[in-house]
Amino acid sequence: MDLIYLILATPLAVAVSFIAYKFKQYKRDINNLPEARPYEYERDKIIPHFDDYTQMLTQRRLKKN
Repeated sequence: MDLIYLILATPLAVAVSFIAYKFKQYKRDINNLPEARPYEYERDKIIPHFDDYTQMLTQRRLKKN
């Protein structure tokens, strides 16, 4: 009878141990994420007249109506 408990408990213990290991790994990975840098690309140069084509199309649509 004790052998049946051992056979049933071993896979359950392995599964619980694996879930606990993955949870600890997830928490460790979350803590090691780099800090967010929202303005990383703010230093990019502004392209002059970049939006002129869109403005021209909008003006043409408005003139047609």
